[in-house]
Amino acid sequence: MDRLFGILIKQANNAVNRDAEKFAQTLGLTSVQISIIDYISRFEANQDVFQKDVEREFNIRRPTATSALKLMEERDLIICVPIERDARLKKIILTSKATTLAKQINDFFNMSEQRIINLVGVENKDIFRNALKQVINGFSD
Repeated sequence: MDRLFGILIKQANNAVNRDAEKFAQTLGLTSVQISIIDYISRFEANQDVFQKDVEREFNIRRPTATSALKLMEERDLIICVPIERDARLKKIILTSKATTLAKQINDFFNMSEQRIINLVGVENKDIFRNALKQVINGFSD
């Protein structure tokens, strides 16, 4: 049996990541940083966003999230504010610098999503999404 699916998923992921990295470089950021900015910008108005939310959203481990968020804080993209009910928890808030970039980032990701839908076919997008979710769930810890 040929081992195609794992390789194709990896190649597709690499292609999408390279495209995001190329865009991120135009803003002086990394693809991880634009992804986190996009995530926070979509949710911070309606709910507090914490490091554990970033870990869950991007399926990354705590040290990876800590490192990424620390660098973003150093680059004045986010601030981490302790919350009153539990000083150990820190709410992640975009700075004005990141908020200014959030619209461009959101537009880029919307365009990327549309490109993927066009390539896969509108009639197949739900099947494709569900298949990818099954793969993710089947291989998650």
